[in-house]
Amino acid sequence: MKGERRVLLDLGEAHEQTIEFFTGLPVRLGIASLTDDLLNLDSREDDEALQARMETLLTPGLVSGCDLVMVWEVLNYLQPSVITALMSRLAQLLPAGAQVHGFVAYSMKTLLQTPRALVLSPDAGLQTLAGQGPASVKVSGYPSGELQRFMPDFHAARAILLGDGMQEYLFIRR
Repeated sequence: MKGERRVLLDLGEAHEQTIEFFTGLPVRLGIASLTDDLLNLDSREDDEALQARMETLLTPGLVSGCDLVMVWEVLNYLQPSVITALMSRLAQLLPAGAQVHGFVAYSMKTLLQTPRALVLSPDAGLQTLAGQGPASVKVSGYPSGELQRFMPDFHAARAILLGDGMQEYLFIRR
């Protein structure tokens, strides 16, 4: 496994710092820029309509063969039906053992109006780019068991509570 080329997909926006982090590593990095599209999905649509929208956003050419999909903080801003549609589509396209990495608010009561722009720093830590303003939204706060119900084709392989009140998750495709 060590030294093998990995295929990563970032569902967020392209950021110079993230691209620089992976430069020179045996990685093919795809940037989907889907945050706004995901946030604009209507959770009141029926399951078939949501799944059809996911099929237009997450195409086989974009997702197939990925080892890791980075969803960052977007799960905090999606309703359960949208999370289920997202993870169901990823499950259709990702091989068994593929990973989905994200952050879910655990002990926070509010978040910024839109997800923070998180980037990887040279020391393999995370940096937050300039915030999206002072407005905030109430956090749904999905406990781990509830999250698992939204994504039956994945299991939480790792969950680490961070100092800022976020829980870092690594979900594995069954």
